[in-house]
Amino acid sequence: MPTVLIVDDDADHRELLTLALRRCGHDVVEAADARSAQRRIDGGGVDAVLLDVRMPGESGIELCRRLRDDPATATLPIMLVSADVNDQRIAAARIAGADDYLTKPFHRSELTARLDNMLLRRDTPAARSAAAANAAMLAARGVLGPPVTAATAARSRRIA
Repeated sequence: MPTVLIVDDDADHRELLTLALRRCGHDVVEAADARSAQRRIDGGGVDAVLLDVRMPGESGIELCRRLRDDPATATLPIMLVSADVNDQRIAAARIAGADDYLTKPFHRSELTARLDNMLLRRDTPAARSAAAANAAMLAARGVLGPPVTAATAARSRRIA
């Protein structure tokens, strides 16, 4: 069964999510903050991450962004879970690279359906192609120069 990392500073929330996911057959590991979550992920064996948005120190959105920027975790399925229904916060989570954003309160069936969907998508050829494109984009991010103009594009075609 897939191993899901639950990252939430509230122990009661971690316990509720853990119970729901274990009932559906998932293995669960927990972390109370971004730093301990990173250690768990670095240790390997994590197949998906459920992140609380608001945590002391680094937020779930910041951790998501950092995981997406790292080629080793760029394709790790990530769902942000929060009571915050602010459209700007949801958009920030998606821009940071979250695969999904689940608002509290939610039904256990919705949580597990969305999680299972994320896990299924990561194994499809389209997901692998998207992951390769994302990795190439991340690799190029730091080395791209100024925008390409018509003149530089023409020179590039002649060279190629």
